[in-house]
Formats: sequence, C-alpha cells, structure tokens
Amino acid sequence: MKETEEPVVKGIPLESRAKEQGFHARFALMVKEPKRDGRCRVTLQLIHNRKVKRYSTGLSAKPEHWDEDASRVKVRAPGRAATNPVLEEIQTRVRNIVTRLVVNGCLSLETFEARYRKPKANEDVLAFMRELELGFIAEDRLSYGRTFRTAAAALSRYNDGKPVPFADLTAKKLEGLEKFLRADCTNGGIASYMRCIRVAVNTAIKEGLMSAEQYPFETNRNKGYSMARLKSRFNPRSLTEQHMDMVKAFPHGDHPHLSDTVRIFLFSYYARGMNFRDVAYLKKADVYDGRIHYRRRKTNDAFSIPVSDTLAEIIEAFAATDTPYLFPILDIKHRSERQQYDRIQKCMKRVNKELKEVAAVLGLDVPLTTYVARHTFATTLKRKGVGIDVISESMGHENVSTTRAYLKRFGSEVLDEADKLL
Repeated sequence: MKETEEPVVKGIPLESRAKEQGFHARFALMVKEPKRDGRCRVTLQLIHNRKVKRYSTGLSAKPEHWDEDASRVKVRAPGRAATNPVLEEIQTRVRNIVTRLVVNGCLSLETFEARYRKPKANEDVLAFMRELELGFIAEDRLSYGRTFRTAAAALSRYNDGKPVPFADLTAKKLEGLEKFLRADCTNGGIASYMRCIRVAVNTAIKEGLMSAEQYPFETNRNKGYSMARLKSRFNPRSLTEQHMDMVKAFPHGDHPHLSDTVRIFLFSYYARGMNFRDVAYLKKADVYDGRIHYRRRKTNDAFSIPVSDTLAEIIEAFAATDTPYLFPILDIKHRSERQQYDRIQKCMKRVNKELKEVAAVLGLDVPLTTYVARHTFATTLKRKGVGIDVISESMGHENVSTTRAYLKRFGSEVLDEADKLL
C-alpha cells in the first residue's frame, strides 16, 4: 500500500492579516549547531518587522531527514512519528495565539511572547495577577505586589477557588465581588482590590489577552462596573501650626520611651514630608556636604535636602546607634528585600501605635500616623502661600495634578481662614 505524502506547507499558515503586517512563523532546523550524533535542534522561528525570535521545541532531527519546505521530518525518515505530531500541536497553538492577537489589534513579538511563554496566565485572571505580582516584587515594589496578591486572593475566594477566565471577568462579576467583599472590607479596601484588577485588565488588553470590547469597567463610552461609590470616607488630617508647636515641644523627659518616635515624626516633617520607607533606608553615608542625598523608593527620583539645625539635632540623637543606617529601623542583618520590607512594616506599625500615645499625651484630637507628618508639611506650605508646583516638586509627586488632589483632601481649615477676611 502506497503511503500518502504529507502536504507541503511553506511555513506555518497564519491569518491573512498577520502576513499583511509582516508577521511570519515557521519551524527551522539549526544546522549550524549540530549535536555529537549529527542531530540539530528544531526551533520555532518568528519574524516581524525584520526582527527574529526563536523558541526551542525540545525536538531535533538530522539535516538529511528534514524537509525544509514542509518544516517537518520527511515522511519516510526515522523519528517522524514522534516529531511531526508535536510540531502539529505547536503549530495549532501558534496559529490560535496569532489569530487572537490580530483580532485584538495588538500583534507583535512581545505580545506573542507573553501568551506563548505563560499559557496558564494567558487564560486565567488569577494566574495573570500572580505574574504581575512577581513582576512588581522583582522591581522592588513589594507593597504594590502584595496588594495584587490579596486582590487575587479575594477574587479567588469569591469564585470558590476556581480559575477565572478573562472572558468571565464581566461587570456583573465585579459587582458580585463587591457585594461579597462588603462583609469584611471597607469602601477603601474594596476600591484597592478593584484598582488592582483594573490594572490587570488594562495590561491584559495591552498584551492581547483580552479584547478592548470586553473591558468590564465603566468609561465615558462603556456602562461597565463603576467604582464611584467606593470613594473612601477617610479624610486624612494635617496638624495646625499650634499642634505642630506642641509636638516640637514634646516632654521627652516625662515620656522617654516615645522620644525616638517623636523625632522620626519630626524628621519626616522637616525633611519635606519624607515618607517612612525612605526614612528607613537612609544611611549615615547619605549625609554629606551639609545635605541629605537620597532616592525616593517609589519613583527612584533623586533628592537633596539641606541639613537644617533642627534636622542636624535629630540626626545627632541617633548617631550612637551601631548601624550604617541613620535610624534604628533597618540593620545589616536585614539583607533581602523581603526581610527589609517586613522589618519596615513592623516598625511602622509600632511607630504608628506610639504616635497614638503621643497624641494622647499632648491632648491632640488628630489620629497621628507617620503619614500625618507628610500631610502637615504639604498643608503648612500651602497655608504660607507656596505654589502647588513647588509643593509638588518638594514631595516628589510625578505631576501637579497629584498634589492638587492630595491637598484637596485635607479639610477646609485654609478656606475657613479665608472666610475670616470677608
């Protein structure tokens, strides 16, 4: 019985619009890199805009057994039965990925890579969010990465631990998740989870995992899930100048166990509202030529702050500590990013607890936290007529609109003072 010849395929047949965009795929034998037994690796080769990307198939063949036109092992060659079916499976997968990317209008080597390398994350929102979490952790954004983990965990609980296909992430699904979370979360907590999911959705659309038409959130053109009702009722408050004077005159002799906490709070205030994490990472070597030089961990922007007499006095109070760091938060034993993150979170929790005690000692009705120092710095400058653009640069905000929204939340005391001028 005569064996039927396999059809000749010039590369992997792709959607016509992919070829129009200059995207081609084929299986290629790496004849210039033979193994000891003469076999060569079979690779998946992609070409787009003159750029070439190759992926290992885990297969190999001898050059005399390889059909270049068909991109397969020859019909009568040994190994055909084990090799060609695998190539058929890979070809089907490649075609499906390319077709979906073409339909979503985002075909590129990069978007193909994202779908081909991580097949599980390409179909499951939870797995995709896990990949995003690991990416943020690798970028030293541990806190943000952990927020993605908790958001994915919440979505997983709501879905009974089952995978969540991108196609199932609808506005109705998000509304159900919100109702599910209300038993344990505040509006602010739910909003934090939803923002993470929204980042995942936007990234998935960019990478071709979802169509823009599937976007489940509300936009000007789309009546999707709305986060408007999740605005937090929390109104962060800053201290008045009178209250700040009380903090500056804190009776250290009567409450020595609170001295370090008060000094760290004042340092943040005088150091242009430096946040606690940046304070924790400051080293003694960062203070030279009469200035404090550091990079903000959140944005990596460089800052240089003059060491005023007040800052010098605070720094001197911690000078005896046997550590390269300026404050007794981190130490040389905290080597890994995870150890440093956990230590900072632990210390911030303790400092915030002690600040509540400081407020009680001083008779303040403001719930003191490390962030109140940053708030107070910004509003103090605003009260004194400093322009928002200057405040924005001092605080390290990426744009003035962020500062404007930031200051808007601090209550109406400035407007109240303005009313007295009428």
